Amino acid sequence: MDLGLTGKVAMVTGASRGLGRAMAHALADEGVHVSVCARTRDALNQAVAALTKAGSAIGFVGDVTKPDDAQRWVDETVKKFGGIDVLVNNAGTARPGALAELPESAWQEQFDLNLFAPIRLARLCAGHMEKRGGGSIINIGSIYGRESGGPLAYNASKAALHSFTKMLAREYAPKNIRVNTIAPGSILTPGGIWEQLFRENPAFEKDFIGHEMPAGRLGRPDEVAFAVVMLASPRASWITGTNIPVDGAQGRSIL
Repeated sequence: MDLGLTGKVAMVTGASRGLGRAMAHALADEGVHVSVCARTRDALNQAVAALTKAGSAIGFVGDVTKPDDAQRWVDETVKKFGGIDVLVNNAGTARPGALAELPESAWQEQFDLNLFAPIRLARLCAGHMEKRGGGSIINIGSIYGRESGGPLAYNASKAALHSFTKMLAREYAPKNIRVNTIAPGSILTPGGIWEQLFRENPAFEKDFIGHEMPAGRLGRPDEVAFAVVMLASPRASWITGTNIPVDGAQGRSIL
């Protein structure tokens, strides 16, 4: 099936490694012009070099929690590619700790990256999407945001992101801008936290997978990336305001 993505322009945050890099590659493989942002120059340069083998890509070194960086990234993307069709808010952070252990600065950090940066970028990109007849905003949430689980501040910020997505979808529907959330479960990424935890404690790996993962394994980055491609495609024209788990039935929410 032709997904209708050839020549579209997508922006992906946190795309130098892990899930974001897989999403950018999956979009590039469909003929999308990809603009990626990350805070680490060396990792970003490596990601862009790999992306340009599949298609057209640019990188921007910046911090999307900073308004000036976000604005410059949008401006550079529009200057290079002529507009914006897809925004993937993937960058996120999780800081463990109980309520008494987390200072207010930790809460602010979690919400700045997990919620306020997506809000800011949605605001900056929506006008460009409207000029092109519509678009797709995809927020990467978590199953721990659909239900309880994970670090306290992370869960709260992702739940807020899910709520924002639903309300924004209703606001932007008349403009043909679709807004959806993908909620990954536990995904095994090279150099990621799960790989580190399992390497340090093989017994924990066996116990966690036995109790939490009905499919007997963690997910792969490309499995989340393919869901992003689906929602980015104009073929998903009647899918908006949804929250789609990509978790191998790990989550326990019935909604």
